[in-house]
Amino acid sequence: MKGKKTTLDGLLFAGAFFAHTAGLWAQNPTTTATPPPAPLPLSPVILTENSGVVQRFAVNPEMVREMVNNALLKLTSAQEIGTAWKRLGITPQDVVGIKITTMGGPLLSTHRPIVQAICDGLQAAGLSPSHIIIWDKLDDDMRRAGYSPTPANDTHVGVSAIFPGTGYDPDVIYKNEILGSLIWGDFDFIRNDSHDDLFEAVRNAVDKDKTYGKGSLKDDLLEGGSTIPQTSNRSYYARLVTRTCTKIINVPVLTDNSYIGIDGCLGSLALGCVDNNRRFQGDPSYGDPAICEILDKDFIRHKVVVHILDSLVAQYAGGPRFNPQFTQSAGAIYVSRDPVAIDSLVLPRLEEWRRQAHIDPIGKTASHVKSAAVYNLGTDNPQRIQLVKLP
Repeated sequence: MKGKKTTLDGLLFAGAFFAHTAGLWAQNPTTTATPPPAPLPLSPVILTENSGVVQRFAVNPEMVREMVNNALLKLTSAQEIGTAWKRLGITPQDVVGIKITTMGGPLLSTHRPIVQAICDGLQAAGLSPSHIIIWDKLDDDMRRAGYSPTPANDTHVGVSAIFPGTGYDPDVIYKNEILGSLIWGDFDFIRNDSHDDLFEAVRNAVDKDKTYGKGSLKDDLLEGGSTIPQTSNRSYYARLVTRTCTKIINVPVLTDNSYIGIDGCLGSLALGCVDNNRRFQGDPSYGDPAICEILDKDFIRHKVVVHILDSLVAQYAGGPRFNPQFTQSAGAIYVSRDPVAIDSLVLPRLEEWRRQAHIDPIGKTASHVKSAAVYNLGTDNPQRIQLVKLP
């Protein structure tokens, strides 16, 4: 091994070396020297990056497919893509949910070529299209990003929204002491108007110019026409997460978020899993420790098999909604089983882009990334992150 270059092959070699050393100590029990400590486990993160893959916000589908597949092959040391997915734990009996991010509209949402490469790879592993569901939280966001909900069948994969759509699980709740104002779409929200159409309810509220509390018409509109404020300290998990999907692939987009610092692997998945999440975003907590606590569940830990961070187009300010003024066509994709490792690597890149643009740093508003390491959701220790850059 020359210099400080680290590879997955090197990791395998190191593991074999320590196993051999342990065997020598077992064969020589009279030796008085203390055996070397076991090495700390490393979290491999595969980075494939090519700025030429993005031109005027459009990506080259074939190049993206190759980047995704090569990263997965490297991560799993597999020779073909079907085997790679099998090594990540995918079986033909699984129902696999591909969690995407669509809040940024057509130009800052999870890119279709990445999703298509994943779907093709899953089918190469023996999965039927009827067992694949592409999903995000809101129907409107998904449609604007080009992911119109459609049921899965034997010939094409499914696309689903949580709301309105598959909904939330009444039996699985995240609860903390912070109260949140419920809005249309939250599981516990009760509509108190006689309209079936939200827009009719909003129009009614504007026409009547109703006020309550501090006299805010905005609150009235958020309540869908209701004149009774509703609050709750409970957030319900999506049925897709708790019941439908047996495995989950997380495919977020890299962007800043003024309410939680960064929308990376951790924040995007946590906020996409539960309702009534506005209550722990922004000052003073900025999602810390709520994001960690939401993800610190066995049914999430055991189901999420890999994180694929779409950084083909990244946004360093003004997110998570799309603002072209603050974007970088990085042409990068990060792949790992460790979401903390990925987020801790990309956060400095966002900070550097902000510094170059003379924008205040994200700073402590992204503290949930460091806290996630404390919750053993992954590692942010540079000495334990094995960054492998593909040519």
